[in-house]
Amino acid sequence: MFGLQFWMLPANSVYGGWAASGEIDIMECRGQSPTKGQGTIHYGGSWPNNIFHGSGEVDFHTDLTSDYHIYAVEWDQNQIKWFVDNNMYHTESLNKNMWSGKGKNPYTKNGQPFDESFYWILNVAVGGAFFPPNQYGVLNVNDAKQWEKPTMEVDYVRVYQWQ
Repeated sequence: MFGLQFWMLPANSVYGGWAASGEIDIMECRGQSPTKGQGTIHYGGSWPNNIFHGSGEVDFHTDLTSDYHIYAVEWDQNQIKWFVDNNMYHTESLNKNMWSGKGKNPYTKNGQPFDESFYWILNVAVGGAFFPPNQYGVLNVNDAKQWEKPTMEVDYVRVYQWQ
């Protein structure tokens, strides 16, 4: 099992360790379900007191692994919107206290931790908790060599900032 992931982590962990300082999953696609993807935010407190919320798996009715697609988020102080091929499929409001209600509250105002700078990560995931049931240690490099196409091909990555 492999997955394609395009996600963001905070440049500085201002609010604490993962996931208190946030995570934004722009697109996650499991190889065994190539027409489905999801967008998610992680926040609330440092692990294990964190929570996540997002679109859940969405069927885009096209093989996301067979051609180039445009994945995007529009992120401002009020919300994050997720898009595939210019079609919005999910929105998360940031106009709320993001604390999970567990452990120490790292936030003092609405929208935190999504008020800081983040950086991108693009990766091919192999096994792990992303694949139900938890697949840690089940797969190895030799398994990946048997896949028809165990790669991620990227045409471009861009960022725009509203002025």
